Amino acid sequence: MRIITELKEILYHKGLSLKFVAEELSKKLDKPYSLANLSNKLRNETITYKEMKLIAEIIDCKLELVNN
Repeated sequence: MRIITELKEILYHKGLSLKFVAEELSKKLDKPYSLANLSNKLRNETITYKEMKLIAEIIDCKLELVNN
């Protein structure tokens, strides 16, 4: 499953939006983060591990790396 699909599913169940995540990332990283920018990073799978860790923290989830 793609990262954007998984994240949107989690956000839906938590009643949160991708826009909320982008706004919170802006605050935590102290740099502008637009919804379009975040969506593109997720869609293109160019998002960094640091960003994903922060997103997990923002939405109160655990980021887990699995060795398959």
